[in-house]
Formats: sequence, C-alpha cells, structure tokens
Amino acid sequence: MAKKDKGDDDFRPTGTLAILAIFIITLIAIWTTIYMILVGRGGTL
Repeated sequence: MAKKDKGDDDFRPTGTLAILAIFIITLIAIWTTIYMILVGRGGTL
C-alpha cells in the first residue's frame, strides 16, 4: 500500500473557500440589487 504523507491529513482548501465566499457574496449582491429594482418599480406583491 502507498504510504500517506503527514501533510495530507492537515490539508485545508483555503483558496477554494475564499473563492466560494466571494461567489456567494457576489450572488447575494446581485439578487439584492435586482430585488431593489423590482421594489422600486412596484413589481412585487
């Protein structure tokens, strides 16, 4: 069997988490902007 490196157990995907956080924040900002436009135009019930 292959020997596991000690660093494999401590791997933390910080770059992936940062990109995911930026994506979620951008998505929330876009939806908020669209919602405010619709509210301003009276498009919601």
